[in-house]
Amino acid sequence: MKKITFFFLLFIFQFSFSQQSIKFEDSNFAAVLAKAKAEKKLVFMDAYASWCGPCKLMEKNVFTDKNVADFYNKNFINTRVDMEKGEGRDLAMKYGVRSYPTFLFLNGEGEVVGKELGYIQSKEFLELGQKNNNPQLINTNLKEEFLKGKLDQAGLLNFINLYAGKDPVLAKKASEKYFANKKDKTFSGEEVNALLNFTQSVDDANYKVFLANKASITEILSENNYTQFDNYLKLMKLVTTATDEKTKTIDDTKILKEGEKLFPKEELVKNLGIYKLNYYSVHDNFPAYEKTALEYYNNTDEFNNSELLAVAGTFAEKSTDKKALQAAARWTEKVVMSQENFDSTSILALLYDKLGKKEEAKMFAGMAANFAKEENKDAAKMNEILNKK
Repeated sequence: MKKITFFFLLFIFQFSFSQQSIKFEDSNFAAVLAKAKAEKKLVFMDAYASWCGPCKLMEKNVFTDKNVADFYNKNFINTRVDMEKGEGRDLAMKYGVRSYPTFLFLNGEGEVVGKELGYIQSKEFLELGQKNNNPQLINTNLKEEFLKGKLDQAGLLNFINLYAGKDPVLAKKASEKYFANKKDKTFSGEEVNALLNFTQSVDDANYKVFLANKASITEILSENNYTQFDNYLKLMKLVTTATDEKTKTIDDTKILKEGEKLFPKEELVKNLGIYKLNYYSVHDNFPAYEKTALEYYNNTDEFNNSELLAVAGTFAEKSTDKKALQAAARWTEKVVMSQENFDSTSILALLYDKLGKKEEAKMFAGMAANFAKEENKDAAKMNEILNKK
């Protein structure tokens, strides 16, 4: 009888203990959002990875704290998602999750209204939940709230992070409003990122904030990086003044002369090259793009395969100059030696075809056609080369 009582008590103890934990939903993300809307609650998401030590400690030490569990179970729809499996991969990309654990508080639209990283003690984790428990945001569209001017500083910072990728123009406006309203002189790492990401010119409103808060910013960003960023913005201003929008030409001499005080010559030439390639590409000036690319990619050892393939593909599509095509073929040959796939072999086939190297073109077109089957790519152009007499 005593044994039965003991095991019964042990069972009761284990059962009670198991209840003192955050209850996580066993359903997909869409269902979690739907439940949050129906119950008029926010979503708390524990974004973790199976190998993450701090994640396991959160599960063992913090999620099982009675005060934490009671508060989160009462106020949130809770979900745990392995960011490296299933739909977790898409969610990691959507929410920019790069470190674990990441804690997200989401409204009914799936928009971030709160975010924190790393291991957090029980007391602080409870405070985090209390801080982010704002049921008014459940069915609110953050974009509409921003446009109506209803977001507070915390809401603006979350909005900036969320919209940085999907609507950078709107996120830039939000950042300017955030820093215009910022009263204190201290800066967090998140604020420095928001400021730098949306300070794109010395004429931007945020640039004044950048200059006025150098002491606080350099507590997060090194003095050297601060100066480099500042010089880069000044260089972009110089480049803009040296660009003739009527003729779509760039005055290299002016930039190289006046830019020497901002960057060492080698770095200056590289930055100028990048700008010119982007500018000529955007303005569809292929002759100027081609000339710049031949100079910029002269030393292929300085560039990765993806970059070389991208410019070689552009040459394969648009160039008619034999020397340019030969250069592009050399770049692509280098890539093929270390990376045989549809992209590399098909571009080389197209370049050889334009150069009149029929046998080589057919050989690589055949390889590309085989890769196309494996990679589910369109091999129509490769078949055209293979069918040539």
